[in-house]
Amino acid sequence: MKRTGKVFLSLVLAVVLIVAGSLWYVSANLDRIVARLIEDKGSEATQTAVAVGAVDIDVGEGSGRIANLTVANPDGFSDEAAIAFGEFQIQMDPMAVTADPIVIGEISVSGARILLEQTTAGNNLRTLQTALGRQPADDTAAEGPEVIIERFVLGESRVQVRAPQLGESLDTTIPQILVNDVGRASNGATVSEVAKQILEPIIRRALESGAAAGVGDVLRERADETKDRVRDLLDSSGDPDDDQ
Repeated sequence: MKRTGKVFLSLVLAVVLIVAGSLWYVSANLDRIVARLIEDKGSEATQTAVAVGAVDIDVGEGSGRIANLTVANPDGFSDEAAIAFGEFQIQMDPMAVTADPIVIGEISVSGARILLEQTTAGNNLRTLQTALGRQPADDTAAEGPEVIIERFVLGESRVQVRAPQLGESLDTTIPQILVNDVGRASNGATVSEVAKQILEPIIRRALESGAAAGVGDVLRERADETKDRVRDLLDSSGDPDDDQ
């Protein structure tokens, strides 16, 4: 074999080894890579801390799970999570991981615990909603692979409503939320875009549930009661000139 042929063969072998090594590294570290993408890009999208407890992806079976995914409250609110999801179950074609974009058949979540908190700083869910609406243009190279989620299902979720005027908190629920074709319109969505397209309807439904539970009416009634007590106090104090 001529020298040039040997050199070419050596280069090809080197490329094959590099690619094989890269694939092995990605496969061996896939769970950690996915967890880090969710935490980093989810935090950028919400402007608050997103944390993942565990990720377990089985490429061969086309399945996976994500446990203990939480979205922290924005600054100025309590230390509790604004949204704490149940377990994510992922179903996809095993060959889809090599596609561009990656197509995920279904992600189903058992449910979520959502905190709707109204303080002097404002409303925590509206603060998250505002953050999602002002996302900068994504750097797709840094975002990782783009995906399409054909079906996202969030089971019935509990919403806890807190406000100083309420005294004790109120509990309500929101029914199942279904979001179809996440990322389909743009032929693939980055992790930040996926976070936005999934979280926005959840936050909107939670805010609507708070209103439906009559929280706004309660707050207005309590505010009116406070005004009445202040007015009565002022009236009972009388005019200081009357005592002279």
